Amino acid sequence: MQWSKMKMRMESRLCDSLKGRIQYNSTRYRGSHDQVGRAWITFDHVILHDFCTTKRSYKYNSSANSIQKENHCLDWNDPLQQKGYYQAYKLADEELRSQGYYNQYQFYDAIEEFLNLPINRAVTSENALIRSFAYVDKRVGKRTLLSIKEDKDRRVMKFLTIRKKAEGIHF
Repeated sequence: MQWSKMKMRMESRLCDSLKGRIQYNSTRYRGSHDQVGRAWITFDHVILHDFCTTKRSYKYNSSANSIQKENHCLDWNDPLQQKGYYQAYKLADEELRSQGYYNQYQFYDAIEEFLNLPINRAVTSENALIRSFAYVDKRVGKRTLLSIKEDKDRRVMKFLTIRKKAEGIHF
């Protein structure tokens, strides 16, 4: 799906109290060797979350390299070290996701998944981005918001707090 259509669908699903206040943005850096870019979500023109592919790639490779050094898996040509070599990248990806670092493609994937999920599954999703989108969705009512005390991810908690304040719900 094209970015312009995804953006339009996401912003049409925002609750009335947040329409025009939350915006989804994306750009590509045509000068980069593989034309990667970044995406970001703003609330009242302040960036809530940034999905920079270049920044995440740097952190991802740095983290994987340090894991490889710790586990002495530096030679991927050695058959005994290959499993540890690849395992380091898997661990680095899990670590960055738990810290809330996503790239532009993961952002797009989360949006596409969110747009195809029923709202009750989106609110309880394992993916923090999908839960963030769900908390500002107009299909989530005040009773549901009242039943959600807090979220385990602090970045997702920002979206829940913004929605509750916009709806006038005291917590």
